[in-house]
Amino acid sequence: MTPPFTRRGLLQGSAGALFQRSGYAAWSWERWREITGETKPELTTFQSGRAQLSPLWPEGGAWRERREEIRQVVETFVGQPPASEPPLEARIEDEVTLDVGIVRRRVRYQSEPGEFIPAFVFQPRGDGPMPAVLCPHQTTQAGKKEPAGIEGNPRLAMALALAKRGYVTLSYDAACFGERHDPDSGHYGDAIPFYRKHPRWSMMGKMAWDLSRGVTYLREQRFVRPDRIGSIGHSHGAYTTWFGMALDERIAAGVASCGFDTFRHDGNPYRWSHATALLPRLGFYVSSPHINVRNYSGVPDSASITIPLDMHWVLALIAPRPLMLTASDDDNIFPNSGWSTRQAELRLKPVYEGMAATGKIESFYFRGGHGFPLESEARGFAFLDRWLR
Repeated sequence: MTPPFTRRGLLQGSAGALFQRSGYAAWSWERWREITGETKPELTTFQSGRAQLSPLWPEGGAWRERREEIRQVVETFVGQPPASEPPLEARIEDEVTLDVGIVRRRVRYQSEPGEFIPAFVFQPRGDGPMPAVLCPHQTTQAGKKEPAGIEGNPRLAMALALAKRGYVTLSYDAACFGERHDPDSGHYGDAIPFYRKHPRWSMMGKMAWDLSRGVTYLREQRFVRPDRIGSIGHSHGAYTTWFGMALDERIAAGVASCGFDTFRHDGNPYRWSHATALLPRLGFYVSSPHINVRNYSGVPDSASITIPLDMHWVLALIAPRPLMLTASDDDNIFPNSGWSTRQAELRLKPVYEGMAATGKIESFYFRGGHGFPLESEARGFAFLDRWLR
């Protein structure tokens, strides 16, 4: 999630230069309110008023009713997607064969009417339909090129690495990134025209929608097993993965690297509503005047206790499908991530156990900053092998 912050909320690295240059002028929560006229959701749930994460599995085991309650609340904050999906109208723009025998295609397919997603598809050698993995990228303007191994951090070239492992993979530019970003708009400035077009939706909902469109694209390829499609991502790609899985049951398994922090343990939801444009309805639960774009990470705000859900609710919608969370205990961007993930996992395990899916939720904790170290990769890829092969 750009820009990176230290534990004290100080800007660092190239993201600091981005902030100094753009000042986030193009995106602001106040502008979103002016555009949409939104007001605070009037919701009270079994999470409201709790300082700790609420238990998820209901007494008596009436999970169907509990899950529906959770789904409705999550969708209140994610917002309303379009009523229908347009045809993909997919086309291949370029094709190369890499020296490892993998075919890489540059393709485009339709997300919304007249809006096309640029993507790379990797097809390994092999006969018959193969499992596939979506690889949404982290917060980087390299976009799809980073998972594809063309630009950016080679440790995050997941699409290329998994193709070498025998998966069909798809990496694409998320909205506001890569080819879908206006460089004059500033960080998340592209969200302003999005909210003019979709005042009742959210950018996080859009991210999940576009992941789902990737699932649809892959399911139409003859060389893909339609029942064996997973997702893996780091940071921005992590929460794209779990929101996408929560809203699209066709995604069979997922791995999320870093990016997880609950509102209560992070201290406030500012990063989701003000520092980014992802879930602006959460901005109604930021009350402290001391919280700002330079100082929000781990800063406590008592209003967070009144938020009627938390991130573990989103993960609960994924059960009983396999999910792996990796988290750093010294993450400089999500400083409470290790603690948050452990607490969320405690609440999620009874859900998986109650659904006879014990063993389908896993975690891995490490030290090494906000990254995807070799052991995370080994464990994450093995997890996908276990459930998608």
